[in-house]
Amino acid sequence: MKFEHIIIGLAASLLLSACVTQGSGTRVSPDAPVASDVPDAGRMHGYVVERRVGDFVMRDGKEIRLEVEYGWDYDRAVGVRKTFDTAGKLLQSEDLVNGEMALNAIEAERVRALVRGQPALKSIANGPDVVIWAEGFLWRVTGDRYCDKGSRCIHAIIAKDKGLTAVGHAMIDLQSDRVVYPFYDGSAMKSSAGE
Repeated sequence: MKFEHIIIGLAASLLLSACVTQGSGTRVSPDAPVASDVPDAGRMHGYVVERRVGDFVMRDGKEIRLEVEYGWDYDRAVGVRKTFDTAGKLLQSEDLVNGEMALNAIEAERVRALVRGQPALKSIANGPDVVIWAEGFLWRVTGDRYCDKGSRCIHAIIAKDKGLTAVGHAMIDLQSDRVVYPFYDGSAMKSSAGE
C-alpha cells in the first residue's frame, strides 16, 4: 500500500508543477516534433471507448436507467458522450469539443511505445527498471502549437527504480501520434503559441 501512495504522490507532484507554472517557459525545440521509431500500425484510429458507466434520469416520476459511454473519435479529433438504454439502443450521441477523458489501456500502451521509440528518450525510457506513467494526465493549452483544441496530449513520466525516481517528462499527442515535447519542463510553451 505504501508503494502505491509513493507513486500517486510522485505523479501528482509532477502534474501539479505543470499546472501551476502554465504560461511561462520556452519550448525545447522550435522545430516540429521528432518522430518516433514506432511503426504506424499501432496508431489510434476511429472511435475509442474510454469508459462506460451506469446512470439514471427521472421522467414523470419514474427512474429510467441508462448507460453513458465516453470515448475519443480519432478520425474527427473530438471527445464523444453516448447514451444508451439498458437494451443497448443508442439514445443520444454528442460531441464534447473540449472533452477531456482518461486513456484506456490500449491508448496508455501507445503512449509508452511512442516514448520508448523516440530517439532522444530511448536511452532513459528503455532501462530494465523503468516505468512510464501515462494513464491519464491530460494537457491542453489554448494557443499551444501541438496541444490545443483537437489534440489528445498526455503527460508521460519516465521513472527509474521501478517507477520511484522520475528521470524524464515528455508530452505525447495521441491525436497526431507524436512525442511533441520530449523534454517537457513543467511549463506552457510560449514560443509554440507565437509569443
